[in-house]
Amino acid sequence: MKPEVKLDHILKFLYEEYLKDNILYVHSKEICHFAELDVSPSEAYLIMEKLNIDGYVDVSHSNQWMFKINYNGVLFHRKGGYEDELRDINRKRTKEDIYNIITAVGAIIAILYAVWQFFIEFSKHYVISIF
Repeated sequence: MKPEVKLDHILKFLYEEYLKDNILYVHSKEICHFAELDVSPSEAYLIMEKLNIDGYVDVSHSNQWMFKINYNGVLFHRKGGYEDELRDINRKRTKEDIYNIITAVGAIIAILYAVWQFFIEFSKHYVISIF
């Protein structure tokens, strides 16, 4: 399973708990278990830490393994989560690549046109004859 899918899976579970008004700190291993992710406890912690660094979950002050969703996480999940964000990044990158290619082709055409005009003017003033 891709990392962004795992992150979205966790966010979805936490969001559903939020909708049930169940906004309690839950152990990272339990969150992954309830979200039906088959991950090790250390990977569960890494996933939750990533969500915390991104600002979508809060860590309990008394236990670093306990997490809960915050309002940024709720809004991020509603906007589509990590998979949607990744699609937007790829779409933007493709758009920029197309723009760069079109700009390069336009520049090449402009240079070729300038060279062509130079040779036309040059041939008018200096007739080059072979004989």
